[in-house]
Amino acid sequence: MDLCRNPALLGDWRASQAPLYAALATALQGLLLRGELLPGDRLPPERALADALGLSRSTVVAAYGRLAEGGWVQARQGQGTTVSAGPPGHVARRRRAQPLGNPALQASARGRGESESAAANWIDFSLATALPDLAWISPSEASRQLALRESAYQPEGMWPLRERIAARYRSQGLATTADQIIVCAGAQQALSLLSQLYLSPGDRVLLECPNYFGAIDVFRSSGARLHAVPVQAHCAHASNFIAAAASAPKLIYLCPQLHNPSGQSWPASRSQALLRTVQRAGSSLLVIDDSLAELHFSAEARPLKAPPDAAVVHIGSLSKSLWAGLRIGWLRAPQAMIEPLRHAKACADIASSSLSAAIACDLFDRMDRLLQPRRASLQHQAQQLQAALHEHLPGWSVKAPEGGLFLWAQLPAQGPRAEALCEAAQQVQLRLTPGTAMSVSPERGQDHVRLAFTLPEAQALAGVQRLAALGLY
Repeated sequence: MDLCRNPALLGDWRASQAPLYAALATALQGLLLRGELLPGDRLPPERALADALGLSRSTVVAAYGRLAEGGWVQARQGQGTTVSAGPPGHVARRRRAQPLGNPALQASARGRGESESAAANWIDFSLATALPDLAWISPSEASRQLALRESAYQPEGMWPLRERIAARYRSQGLATTADQIIVCAGAQQALSLLSQLYLSPGDRVLLECPNYFGAIDVFRSSGARLHAVPVQAHCAHASNFIAAAASAPKLIYLCPQLHNPSGQSWPASRSQALLRTVQRAGSSLLVIDDSLAELHFSAEARPLKAPPDAAVVHIGSLSKSLWAGLRIGWLRAPQAMIEPLRHAKACADIASSSLSAAIACDLFDRMDRLLQPRRASLQHQAQQLQAALHEHLPGWSVKAPEGGLFLWAQLPAQGPRAEALCEAAQQVQLRLTPGTAMSVSPERGQDHVRLAFTLPEAQALAGVQRLAALGLY
């Protein structure tokens, strides 16, 4: 990390009411606590940092002196100033911080101090946060009794819910028992548990690019090396992906039924070919994320069929298919993997919410009746948003998704790149997800943005009109 070239890493430290040297010292402590600076890292030379920040050298000397007095850094003649091996910050990071793409980490309008009325003017295309029908989240009498009758401490999840999830898999052609299910706080926790158990720094992870930012964030935070195969407008890239899988990476992550963010799917034959390749290689964990699969506009969900003992984990979620606020996801794993996953789940949160699990049981009991109108509504919203983009931003290119929650929009060659566009959009109270947040390297994704199409039609149209009014394309 080069503070002299990028002093913005220090944040708005001058806003502090403390003396400049003390405010600078506090900002440098913050870099250490966040993992931007690690033990052994060398701080910039005093004069160089002073020049970069427009300060006197004596101010930087005083800031470094304050850090040294507190044990944060040590200065040695001829060796400069380095972060101490054991700094006093009790939450100092042991691993360098990685950039995260999750738009949920953006400060909300209310978090920035805006009034309720001002915050209501924001239009958010970055997250699919459609509100559910209230009837979905009103527990029946049976589910209320279930929540009270079942133990609140089941790390693997409430048994009646696991039975329903297993039954759903069986109805889709994948033999599954309740013992193979771990209920999680959304698909994101399922990914975190798998990463925690099976990935070490330096392990190779194979995935498509672009991809779900949550998966990229989890794998990157584990210290894994990410190898990405570019997603094309068609599924010809599947052959390249399968070829890469033959090299036996530690973990392979794929969304074959509905890819996030493109909304496209793999042919079933290609998925089976991938499975055969992985089995021949024999040393990869294949993680199939079907969180969006139930939202295909025309095809029924058909999870990848694998032998009972194959190292294949399926991930699913009601958070995507019905409502994000429910936070019910799960993983389906071979029996041999369940006990370590159960232990990891118990360490993470002891157990999932009994009330959410009971409501989820209600939802599974009428899943098909709920999904049919939801798919139709989402397809209509996707078409309306695509039509609005075609009318107001005709230079943008969007392929109609097969399902899901998002449009993957390609920007014109002439005009701002994704991150610059997203920054400009905030000036007119719009939130977008840049393609870079869904890419494994910063040079990729600058030509795309992801747009959730779950907003009400009038609000989505207003958002597109605000974008067009910027006059950037």
